[in-house]
Amino acid sequence: MEERLAAPAYHRELRAHLESTEPELWRWFSESAHPTQEQIDQAELSLLKTCYRLDGDVHSALAGIAQVVAGKLGLDREIVLYQELNSDVRNARVLRLGDRIHIVFAGDLLDLLSVAEQEAVLAHELAHAHLHERDDRAFWVLDHMVHRMDEEANAADAIGETARRLRLHTEVYADAISLEILGDQRAVVSAMVKVSTGLRNVDPDAYLRQARQIVESEQVASAGWTHPELHVRIACLAARSTEAEDEIVRQLIDGPDDLDHLDLLAQLRLQQLTRRVLASGARVSAETAQYLRNVPELDVSTANLDTIERLADDELTAATPSVRHLSGALLVDLALSGDDLEGVRQFEEEAKRLGVAEEFTKILTKATARS
Repeated sequence: MEERLAAPAYHRELRAHLESTEPELWRWFSESAHPTQEQIDQAELSLLKTCYRLDGDVHSALAGIAQVVAGKLGLDREIVLYQELNSDVRNARVLRLGDRIHIVFAGDLLDLLSVAEQEAVLAHELAHAHLHERDDRAFWVLDHMVHRMDEEANAADAIGETARRLRLHTEVYADAISLEILGDQRAVVSAMVKVSTGLRNVDPDAYLRQARQIVESEQVASAGWTHPELHVRIACLAARSTEAEDEIVRQLIDGPDDLDHLDLLAQLRLQQLTRRVLASGARVSAETAQYLRNVPELDVSTANLDTIERLADDELTAATPSVRHLSGALLVDLALSGDDLEGVRQFEEEAKRLGVAEEFTKILTKATARS
């Protein structure tokens, strides 16, 4: 259980990146991670004004389930449950205010769910609380920082993609914790489908079969970002207990690196790939290495080549078309930096070795036709 409760790798990598590259912004968001007592009192009063609190004998069973689930997650907090008033939006959300954790249901959700499904939803929401309480609320800071950045009118596409992936990795984490606590995949799946569809009767086994079709599809690795969110979450549940679980989750949420779908972490990977491709060019000839010394931020001069991981034969063959095109274009640029026709042939051989010969030839042909 402790291993399952660990923060997702995506969260850990993104946190490390933003803490190091945006330290002042990180500190600013960290200051709001611990609200004042006045802010807590105001938020709780707002809940009382906008919700029906689910306490008393009528709701004692649901409250008891919530407290038991919280105990399994190590959340030593009072759990307070609410039903939002005048809301047609079917969902549940969790808020931590001081020493209490508040779970707010909205719409007709509670009426749709069996007891086991209610437990699944409670476990899912409390998993969010558990994640956001870790490491002095660092992952709460991460979530709010990324989504606040995404709300900016001039936010880069990579920020929006980062927010999408962070949200999905968080939901998949909470789904996994819910399954860990219940040990009942059918209840977890049926709860998720009911939340999304509003149906009172669903067949979780049928939807799991749909999800397994996604997991087994050859298209998963090339179009991870195109699947509907519910399909992704159920498919990730279906992948549990398989040896390839982590890889399937990564492919379903992140997909392969593609220039049209880059998050902040994929940008870092593409920067490193660019450096490695240029290093391959520097290894082709001393003249190229000298040329690259004029771009010191790339740090691929002859003296540093041994520190840069060498691209393996055919390493780029399975890359997405946009990444293959980028790599081919970089090699063409290096090939044309000199006047030696034999040097161009050497780069053509290097492109062939890396698996981007076709891209290299097309780009070279266009470049030389214009000159």
